[in-house]
Amino acid sequence: MEKITTIQPTERMNRLREHYVENSKRTDPVYTIYFDRAIARSMKETEGEPMVLRRAKAFAAAVEAFPVEIFPDEPFVGWIGGTPQSMPVGAEQLGARLEIELDHYKFMSNEDRKICREEIIPYWKGEGDWKRHWFHQNYQMLPPETRNLLYGDPDPELKKIGIITRSKPPAMPRVELTEIPGETDGLGRGFISDGMTRHHIGHSSFGYRKVLRKGFLGVKKDAEDRLAQIDWADPEDQRKVPFLKGVIIAMEAAAGIGKKFAAALRAEARREKEPGRKAELGKMAKICDWVPSRPARTFHEALQSVWFTQILNWCETPIVFAVGPGKVDQYLYPYYKEDIREGRLTKEEAQELVDCWLMRFTQGVSPFIPQAGAAYHMDVGGLKPDGSDATNELSYLFLEGMMHTRMVEPNFGVLVHSKTPEAFLHKACQLSVLGTGHPMFLNNDVFVENFLARGTLGGPPVPIEMARTSGAIGCNEPHVTDYDSEFNVGPFLLLPQMLELALADGWSRYHGKYMGVRTGDPRKFKTFAELQEAYLKQLAYFAQHCEISNNNSELTLAQRYPTVYASALIEDCIEKGISREAGGARFNFGPCIATAGATDVGDSLAAIKKLVFDEKKITMAELLEALEKDFKGAESLREELLGAPKFGNDDDTVDEIVAWVMRTYCDEIVKHKNTRGGYLVPYQNPLVWYVSTGRLVGALASGRKAWEPLSDGISPTRGVDVSGPTAVFNSVGKIDNISIFFGQTLNMRLNRDVFANEVGVRRLAQMIRTFIDLKIHHCQFNLVSSETLREAQRSPDEYQDLTVRVAGYVAYFTRLGKAVQDSIIARTEHGA
Repeated sequence: MEKITTIQPTERMNRLREHYVENSKRTDPVYTIYFDRAIARSMKETEGEPMVLRRAKAFAAAVEAFPVEIFPDEPFVGWIGGTPQSMPVGAEQLGARLEIELDHYKFMSNEDRKICREEIIPYWKGEGDWKRHWFHQNYQMLPPETRNLLYGDPDPELKKIGIITRSKPPAMPRVELTEIPGETDGLGRGFISDGMTRHHIGHSSFGYRKVLRKGFLGVKKDAEDRLAQIDWADPEDQRKVPFLKGVIIAMEAAAGIGKKFAAALRAEARREKEPGRKAELGKMAKICDWVPSRPARTFHEALQSVWFTQILNWCETPIVFAVGPGKVDQYLYPYYKEDIREGRLTKEEAQELVDCWLMRFTQGVSPFIPQAGAAYHMDVGGLKPDGSDATNELSYLFLEGMMHTRMVEPNFGVLVHSKTPEAFLHKACQLSVLGTGHPMFLNNDVFVENFLARGTLGGPPVPIEMARTSGAIGCNEPHVTDYDSEFNVGPFLLLPQMLELALADGWSRYHGKYMGVRTGDPRKFKTFAELQEAYLKQLAYFAQHCEISNNNSELTLAQRYPTVYASALIEDCIEKGISREAGGARFNFGPCIATAGATDVGDSLAAIKKLVFDEKKITMAELLEALEKDFKGAESLREELLGAPKFGNDDDTVDEIVAWVMRTYCDEIVKHKNTRGGYLVPYQNPLVWYVSTGRLVGALASGRKAWEPLSDGISPTRGVDVSGPTAVFNSVGKIDNISIFFGQTLNMRLNRDVFANEVGVRRLAQMIRTFIDLKIHHCQFNLVSSETLREAQRSPDEYQDLTVRVAGYVAYFTRLGKAVQDSIIARTEHGA
């Protein structure tokens, strides 16, 4: 690292990094109830009022309860749950699951556990009524067929009370979503899943520019001005009043968070003995007096204001992750530039602020994936509105900061394009070869075409200037910055299951019954096209039920959980006088219908085409029998299947089939609408679930054995890409990446001995130029040797801060499950 950094990290930065890394070794969060208690009390007090006003008041109560702690050394203030390790419980969102799991939270005070049990849970079970208003309503409003596909036909007696058990097919390996025994609501084992049944789960970025420009009091004034324009004789206009009043309440509360911390900082300054820190605390108090209520004036103020805007999301939705600040080098640059010009700040001082600010994003593990980060996405680089390169001096400081910090968060992306400067690309590749899993590379040229193409689906078109300056969220999903509704994570279906059903006339081996469309006995198919047709019928059938499930969830969400804080920060919601849940955003793309295993399907179809239909080496009956037995007694047939062409080797015979799989998937998904005037969008990034969902899929004609991991994103199946990294790029480049509107993940491993030197960095930069030219959406790299990863498995205590790219996020390797660890090791380690 010493050879590639241009500014040395400060002693303070190193102290804080050591502190945060040490704290991050705890894989379970410290659970606190500041927000949960405030929200439950507020909701109880406001029964009978319009829901949007109740949610605004609940948000204000949570902000009032925001824990105020000042920690040594830190130049910024505010942690979501009080400390860097703390997270809210999220009682309302967890539902009945909380009651089951409460005693198993390792790090929670006995007093908070008691309040949960005696105050918070009883409210949501009673007046809040988890079953009637949340899951039960959502479940009962679905048609029986969709319920069956979502939950695997649960026990009818439990259906009556809204509690669903996870069905357990006989003699089938399964993945438990929790180690806690008992029943949980809504966690069945159907063919599709619904990612948004109870609440928004993030994958969003909005409002940072607005708050920097106006402050929360300025946004409040926007709502007041809009309220003053209401035509009280118009019933439609009158319906906007509760939302606008809610925005005023929420923005007033958000504006006050700075004052809370300013008072605490002054009290801390009075106790502080060291003169330098005492002066800094006074300066920080002045900053918090001003932001986020008013427009930021300096670089330090801007960073603190953005951080306040970030953490206030948890006051509205206590379980939320993958919320990120977006293209930070673009909207923060004017403040940096002015400070440098006026002599208020040196480049070295700015670097320390950037370093310390980046480390604040280490907070927040997902309650569902505790070993992972929270995918707090931020980007640097990209394009200006006129199409010229947007790289600036601050872009380099953020790259330098990621080199200094070397932690799992933030989920750092570099937007590259045909005009990216060589020096900037070289610096980004230097960061990559450090082996931390950062950065991901995102093709801004593809993003622009993606946004412009979305406008053809219906609704307002995306202007070219906006298409150029928008970025990514979450793992790597493109979004129209500040103007999108941020309805992103939706239903999930597995493409390999669609193929399984096509090869079984709709029969599910997992459930032991017919679950799909009856598409005919595949042994009677005369042509490969008949198999493709059967597969597409299964896909269309399940996509239709994904739409039904999603629309039901959206309607429930709009009724029960309008998000006032988020809506106020998304453009057009205030002007329209309605929340994003009601369609207030300018653009209403999504959510996605996500998938996994496209390359598994393509590899399987290629093998069937070659061996069954073209060369007729095996019959369909022989193939189906071998799949049913997981190749036991059919090892030679499996060798034939494994020897068929595999995606990732620049072989048109299989690459064109994978491209067909993705094209037909995208074409099908965008036929389906949401409730807000927009369309659902395709997405392929299975996170860590490419391992667990593999246990729902039997043997495949690619030669993959039953229950093994699926391919992760558009990455080749582990170990089959044997022709080098350029061949992988060539294969992925044959896919129409632009039409995959929510993006897809490409993971690759590179040999550290080949790339971790100056020649290797230049070689990697050349590869990224090829990636740009081939119009691939995304790629990311691990440069950790298999030997090192295996040694980390054997001696985990010695590799506590070893980070790797899993899927759309970076994680500490030793905290991953062994199955996920093994799947990463099994990825091909490419040389030149």
